[in-house]
Amino acid sequence: MGGPMQNKGEIPWYWEGTYLFEKMDDQARHAVLGKSHRQIFRKGATIFRADDPANQVFFLEKGLVRIFNLSAQGSETVFWLCIDGEIFGAGGISGCARQSVFGQALDHSVIHSLKREDFEDMIHRYPQLGINVITLMGARLRLACDAVIEKTASTTDIRLARGLLRLSRNFGSWDGEEIIFRKQFTHQELGYMVGASRQTINRALNAFARRQLIRFEKRTLVIRNVDALASMTTTVE
Repeated sequence: MGGPMQNKGEIPWYWEGTYLFEKMDDQARHAVLGKSHRQIFRKGATIFRADDPANQVFFLEKGLVRIFNLSAQGSETVFWLCIDGEIFGAGGISGCARQSVFGQALDHSVIHSLKREDFEDMIHRYPQLGINVITLMGARLRLACDAVIEKTASTTDIRLARGLLRLSRNFGSWDGEEIIFRKQFTHQELGYMVGASRQTINRALNAFARRQLIRFEKRTLVIRNVDALASMTTTVE
């Protein structure tokens, strides 16, 4: 369907999901996952904590996982959300001894864990896997930088506008000139993503609705005017 901002050149490349097995055949995919341990995590379950041993790499088969950090004062910074087909657990990928962030399931999630040495062996066997990991880690670095910069240098409205547009790339579907979110995010979850309280997010969303930038169908968020929302913030390629 047509619509503004549907051209990939108009958004940062790192807003798109990065499928671990891109350009790889089923045989390679089965070989990699054959080395893994498959687990199911309920919504809200902790997958790993900061300072846990970082000796595994995680692949999200299905669900939603948030990667975040806690400050000494207890405030949260959400760096990114992992979607179906992505890997996470940067400590295990980079070779660190300990995790530096937290991983939590936001939905019922099916997750594969691979020992670091097994994952490295798979990269040697399938070079495309290594290329995909480099692409994904580059995207994660940009998202993490954005999260830190936006939290200190932007207003809540700008951070929320940018956050909604970013989420719409992976959790929204075009319907004419509008984007309808397929997943419901609570005001608290949006607050964690943009570094604001639930009450502040509630006020900002109500203001966006009054300006006809968004609307709600029951609890489903709909972006009504994508271009106007995008004009609130500067997109950096």
